[in-house]
Amino acid sequence: MDIRLPNPDRKRALVLVDMQADFIGEDSMHIIPRIQGVIREGDYDLIVNATFHTEVGSLWDRQDGFLFPKEPTIPEIAEMLGPNTIRIEKTTKSVFKGDIDLARVLREKGIEEVHFVGLDTNDCVLSSAEESFDLGFYTYVLEECTASSEGKDYHEKALAILREVEMTNHSSRISSHKTLEV
Repeated sequence: MDIRLPNPDRKRALVLVDMQADFIGEDSMHIIPRIQGVIREGDYDLIVNATFHTEVGSLWDRQDGFLFPKEPTIPEIAEMLGPNTIRIEKTTKSVFKGDIDLARVLREKGIEEVHFVGLDTNDCVLSSAEESFDLGFYTYVLEECTASSEGKDYHEKALAILREVEMTNHSSRISSHKTLEV
């Protein structure tokens, strides 16, 4: 499979969103080797690995009745992460609302562009991508490397929203790109 990476000349970060075992199912297993390929071949200046959890009494619990324990990134991905990786724990949707001020870190490292992969396209990936754009970063969701634990319909609807605002790696406004075969 070919994956198009936008703007290889900008300083870029890859953000892995919630690649945790309890989110991965039949509709999302296919993204694991793709993400591995992007980590291996993508030539990123920084990798951000975000994980999600909720607790009893949190807004997730009170409003949605949803609890999710602390759980690490799946080993297939975690084992590939090196010293240029920042780890973030979050209790809400956006990676920018985690235990590290990610926007500040990205700016300090001169990052201009952010690529998102992981789960769920319709939830944490979408929220994180929208906030990244609002914070002033060129922002792209790598379509082939995202999925939804809610199923393909939710994934496709979220991609439709992102495509409308030119925030995927298939944007017609991308001036240059690198193609990875994974």
